[in-house]
Amino acid sequence: MSGGWLGAARLGAVALVLGLALPAAGQSPTVPGLYYGDWLDEKDREEDAKPREFVLINYFFTRLSVTNSVGDPAGLKGVSLGPIGSLSGSSVRVEPGRSAFYVEQRWIPVLEYSPSFADGLASFRAQFEVDYLWGRAANASQQNEGGGFNADQVNLQTKNVNVAVYPTRNPARLTLLIGTQPVYDSIFDPTRSPLNDIVRTGYKLAFIGSDATGLSLYSNYKGLSKLSLLPLGSAQADKATRDDPRLKFVYLLTADYAYPVQPGTNIGLSAWYLRDDTKGDAYAFEGIVKSGPSSTGLYPFVGTPRFNIERPTGNVFWLGANFHHNIDFRAGRLAASGFVMYNGGSYTSDRADTTFNKTVDISGLSANLEVLYQWGRGPADLVTLEGMFTTGDSNLDDGRYTGAFTLNQYGLPGSVWFNHKMLLLFPFTSTVNNYTGAVTDISNQGYGLRTGIASAAWDIIPNTLNLKLATGLANSGASPPRWDPAVRRGRFIGAEVNAEVRYTIRYLMTVGLHAGYLFRGAFYDGSTTVKNNPFAAFTTFTWYAF
Repeated sequence: MSGGWLGAARLGAVALVLGLALPAAGQSPTVPGLYYGDWLDEKDREEDAKPREFVLINYFFTRLSVTNSVGDPAGLKGVSLGPIGSLSGSSVRVEPGRSAFYVEQRWIPVLEYSPSFADGLASFRAQFEVDYLWGRAANASQQNEGGGFNADQVNLQTKNVNVAVYPTRNPARLTLLIGTQPVYDSIFDPTRSPLNDIVRTGYKLAFIGSDATGLSLYSNYKGLSKLSLLPLGSAQADKATRDDPRLKFVYLLTADYAYPVQPGTNIGLSAWYLRDDTKGDAYAFEGIVKSGPSSTGLYPFVGTPRFNIERPTGNVFWLGANFHHNIDFRAGRLAASGFVMYNGGSYTSDRADTTFNKTVDISGLSANLEVLYQWGRGPADLVTLEGMFTTGDSNLDDGRYTGAFTLNQYGLPGSVWFNHKMLLLFPFTSTVNNYTGAVTDISNQGYGLRTGIASAAWDIIPNTLNLKLATGLANSGASPPRWDPAVRRGRFIGAEVNAEVRYTIRYLMTVGLHAGYLFRGAFYDGSTTVKNNPFAAFTTFTWYAF
């Protein structure tokens, strides 16, 4: 490795703190320990300070929003989620004379301890989060609250607490993560990889993007490998009916492998399996919103379909292939990435006398492709073109579902496509408590998605002032049911244009201006809550400190 061995890894960890429900633990390679002499001789860094055993990374973010897309934060106690036009959940409305403004704030401290006496074998880390809207709630105990007068709120959220074990004392060669950790559908170790690599490789968080507790193994031996075993939820599903107090679980097992066909170019394969024995009794928001595809409360918050089934048990599997080429632009000006993913499986009702579907079978296909060209002097001078396709289902009440199935079926949210560059057509990803847009899950509420997005960015002042322009449009794959029996809904969701300006005040301290306008399509014909074209303007301030 180069002389920036320690710093580069920490910078990659810092970047991962960014984003809604995108927790990541900051990590640096471990202290050289007994091998310090060899490391010093090899790197010839006599003038450098010794690597620190204890590291604190601070991430601070605040956003001012002015928009006519107004969600109700009461349902999730301070949080607004879900697709524009949904009649339940956060019920995001776009109506004449109903624009709103608010300020939201996030603070994330990341703690890491790599003691020298561990001799490079292990690191401990913990990540916490404090989120709230300015002026909302005080003198109480509740997450996502505490911006009111007096403050005095207990609102510390535990995001990650884990230990990384390095059996070979080389984190790149072999890492075992034990505990609560970031869980993404990229093959890269999120504790050691920059955000840019995570969101533009693998499946781009379109299927999995959150936290979970369990075991994960990462290795770069003869390619990149990842194995994970994660219990996503639990419930005493048979306590009331069979006097069985045992916990039943939702388990996720993932296996990923990528082979570097040349430097900077990887081709990967994935096989994942989910087993749900909770019979719909596990919670995505404890005591309020149950998880799983039969939940009556989850789907309007995350934009997934709800299956017409009760007390289901079942399994889902995913088989995927992905690639990325030159995403850091070290091998030329052209870069690309993409994936194909098939999901299948079935859920079966536990009730023999059910009046709903006894079984729901799943079969869906998703595909993505992005091409990037670095036209100017630096990596921020970019033009990009990206497309996303998912199959859809025109009848969500029958026993066969033919769309994409993501972990939004189990989390609030459980996946967040992070690479789309939109502000309204898809949710603006620089956020805290508000994650709303026309499409909030790649299944598009089960109706399928066809979208194309183009952007152009220019570093007007290199590494200081950046301008980005973007446009995108989206279509539903299947015709949605009517809101008004007399008005037929179309498939065209809408087209967005937006502009963003970011200014770097100091190193890792930026301020941004972001504005977008969405021309709504016939997808909203007959809606009683979407009567205007959505617009939004944001001011953001971001600061990483470590």
